[in-house]
Amino acid sequence: MGRRAPQLCLLSAFVALALPQGLQASAGFIRAYGGKFVDEECKPFLASGVNTWELMEVASGAVESKKVQLSNGQETDVVQWTLATAAANSLTVMRMFAHGVHPDFPLQIAPGEYNEKAFKALDYILDEASKLGIRVIMTLGDNWVGADSKPIYSSWSISAEESEDPDAFFSDPKCRQDYKNHIKKMVNRKNTRNKRLYKDDPTIFAWDLMNEPRCDCFPEEFPPPVSMTSCRPECAHKLQAWIVEMSTYLKEQDPKHMVTVGEEGFWGPGAKRESANPGNGWASLTGQNFTANMNLPTIDFAAVHLWPDNWEHWDLAFLDTWILEHAADARAMGKPFMIEEFGKQVHMETPVAQANITSVRTPFYRKVYKAYLDSIAAGDDLVSGLVFWQWGYTPYVDRSHFEGCLHCFAIQVTPSDAIFTNIIHPSAEKALKTMRSAPAAPGCTPVPEKQRTRLSLASADLGSSGGLSSMVDALRPKASGQSASLPADAKLSESSAKPGKIIPAVAGDKGPLGMVQDPVRDVQVTDLDNADLPADALRSMSTSKGPKRTRLMDHSHQRPVHSLKAQPASAVKIAGAAAATANTAGIRRQARRFVA
Repeated sequence: MGRRAPQLCLLSAFVALALPQGLQASAGFIRAYGGKFVDEECKPFLASGVNTWELMEVASGAVESKKVQLSNGQETDVVQWTLATAAANSLTVMRMFAHGVHPDFPLQIAPGEYNEKAFKALDYILDEASKLGIRVIMTLGDNWVGADSKPIYSSWSISAEESEDPDAFFSDPKCRQDYKNHIKKMVNRKNTRNKRLYKDDPTIFAWDLMNEPRCDCFPEEFPPPVSMTSCRPECAHKLQAWIVEMSTYLKEQDPKHMVTVGEEGFWGPGAKRESANPGNGWASLTGQNFTANMNLPTIDFAAVHLWPDNWEHWDLAFLDTWILEHAADARAMGKPFMIEEFGKQVHMETPVAQANITSVRTPFYRKVYKAYLDSIAAGDDLVSGLVFWQWGYTPYVDRSHFEGCLHCFAIQVTPSDAIFTNIIHPSAEKALKTMRSAPAAPGCTPVPEKQRTRLSLASADLGSSGGLSSMVDALRPKASGQSASLPADAKLSESSAKPGKIIPAVAGDKGPLGMVQDPVRDVQVTDLDNADLPADALRSMSTSKGPKRTRLMDHSHQRPVHSLKAQPASAVKIAGAAAATANTAGIRRQARRFVA
């Protein structure tokens, strides 16, 4: 990245004035109690959040980004802008991959050997988040292809590689030990900025054992042939045993933080709610079984993901069913329920899709956020958190980073988008007001005052026009119903902009870092916000039109898109973290260009 942002002074009184009232009120570690999240004073905590894709890479400079010029003249980096904008808009939680995404930039280079540049980026993000009262969900690894992933761990074990089993990771002794060693390394990491051990940092909301752990079962037909070992019940048993082992070990190493699995939340064969799964049967063969996976003493809350496009399930009624069935299961377990990933893609191959991003996305966002708001209004704790995918860094990250992934732009949500303005921000604001006024949870015992761990809320350098406090103030909505103001270098020009187009403040037809500005943002198409399109129309505008679309890769998250006739997966061979590739039949895994 460019020059380091000014150091921030620990003057919490100033920042308390800048933050939305109530954001700084939740003290210490967040925990699960009586089916809800509470802080150390037993006050309820509602997790309104955002997923940040590749924030570690951006913070380290591995993905190039430009400085952000705020409307008040301040300059900041993308990390501070992201967190300050979240705080200014009442978001309380950020979920991030605390591991690498691209093979070029792993957190763990080899077993026990770590990339200090990546670790320092995590240190920086956690330190900045702590100053703003933002809690962070940290994933420990990834199921999919890339750095710090299941295939990478398997490549480090001779026995796992020789087995040619793509899911050997879950049962191979060396893979399991390597993962436990990584857990121990993570929780005992000392932040180079604030000198806090990660396991002692209340900024961390929870750990995800892994992002979307599952068996590599992608059959051509149902039922799958017996030769597909990943589709057999044995793989589900291995996954369940892995969840038990890793969550138990993590709790032993770090008893202060909450733990969840990080899975999509499918039910297995014969489960009571199996019929609520998406698709024609593939979901129950992924090895996941939501009820069994979550109903463990070492799993603190139940969390699911919700991906209409990846699962090819665009019926809006399905969203209700998916949420309510999981919420009912979580309630029966006595655990809080969170949707920790939810997003709506719009593939950009057609002009119709490009012109109607808001109308395509809004019905889905409205439906999911309504479930969250209904739960808040009823006070029934059915949905205790909702974290959308994903935060939009454009126009501050070079467009070349997204080469080969045009629809990556359309899955992003920025503060200037109508989705953020009209749905996400008002919902977060409502949740925050509810937190502020709610009484302590009945029967909950507060943590004794002397044992509490407070976040170190900070103001900024007094020599930079108020620093962090003025930064948050500049990004705060000016009135109810507004989202954060646009930075100075991405102002809208109503006279010259096409619908949804962001015009750079500087003259010329190119934006920051030479990016040609595309009319794909939905900031000026609010007339479409209330459009409820039929499922067929939504499907036609949000899917690729290629002749064969089986198991296409979602480039924004490197996970396969399921179809009724998914191609079988061959064994994944990984040569090492620096040259990880996947040769899987029927999968198009075109990695986005890595900006070194």
